[in-house]
Amino acid sequence: MTWLVAGAARATIGTRSNQEDAFEIWPSEAQAATSRGDGLLAVVADGMGGHAGGEIAGDLAARTFVSTFTGSNGALSERLQHGLEAGNDAIASHVQANAKLRGMGCTLIGAWVDRAGLSWVSVGDSLLLLFRAPEVLRLNADHSLGAYLDDQVRRNQIAPGEAQNNPYRNALRSALTGKALELVDLQGEPYKLSSGDWIILASDGITTLDGDEIGDIVYANREESPEVMAERLIAAVEDKQEPDQDNTTVVVLRIVEDPDAGIDEEQPTRVLRPEPVLAAAPPEADDDGVATTQRIVQPPAVYSVFRRHRSLIVGLGMGLMFLIGWGVRALLG
Repeated sequence: MTWLVAGAARATIGTRSNQEDAFEIWPSEAQAATSRGDGLLAVVADGMGGHAGGEIAGDLAARTFVSTFTGSNGALSERLQHGLEAGNDAIASHVQANAKLRGMGCTLIGAWVDRAGLSWVSVGDSLLLLFRAPEVLRLNADHSLGAYLDDQVRRNQIAPGEAQNNPYRNALRSALTGKALELVDLQGEPYKLSSGDWIILASDGITTLDGDEIGDIVYANREESPEVMAERLIAAVEDKQEPDQDNTTVVVLRIVEDPDAGIDEEQPTRVLRPEPVLAAAPPEADDDGVATTQRIVQPPAVYSVFRRHRSLIVGLGMGLMFLIGWGVRALLG
């Protein structure tokens, strides 16, 4: 039995004047298999720092990550780390050569899928999601201040209103800016995958959709191609017509076991032969006590219907039980 991994990406500029997100999928459909063996690398970077700086930072970091990762040897975790550091160093060099770009930076997720599973490195608030019916799990850490404040609420350290009203909720606690990286989420031990899994890398513009909406879209399109899945996610963001919609980019990867699953040969597809591996270890807390793996539980559409009409269904059930009890008493009386 073999893995088939197919990937596609789509993006929207939102209401912004330019696109500061960047993505890479390696190998692209124009590239042949390499001597390193079967595997697929996906990268999403969300730039920041003004009209020119954001575009440059995201694209530069993503391209540098890919070239460094694919051109290096050693343990997988070391290659992920080196790719991230190289992207950060490239930004530092660019800023040093052009002072007008001072303050530019980006988030970054680099995800590698091979026969052992999924490994990743991430910095910032871009999302790495895994759909495994009926749930969508957020696998990577959220390095925004908002995530930290929400964790403080769960620990009863601050009031919910204090967290929600903080004017700096969207600020990043860690990003690629050319300076020392404060927080890094590195998962070098492969996370075991299953047939039917969908992996989604996305910039934070995707959060215009709530958890239920993302889960319902993925569930409804789980048999579609990666291109269709990516298009449906972006279309749902655009349909919201948010007046301050950020750039949104999604890279989706479909994992299947059947070599005859009908994946178009023109898609960037890699054949992977799975080997037994242990599941990834439970997430460990950072120094500040925030766990690196966070959960978004997404029920499929049928569960969503039940949840949205729970009171009506329960009421009908109680009414039916009353009628049955009345009928039994009438017969016995």
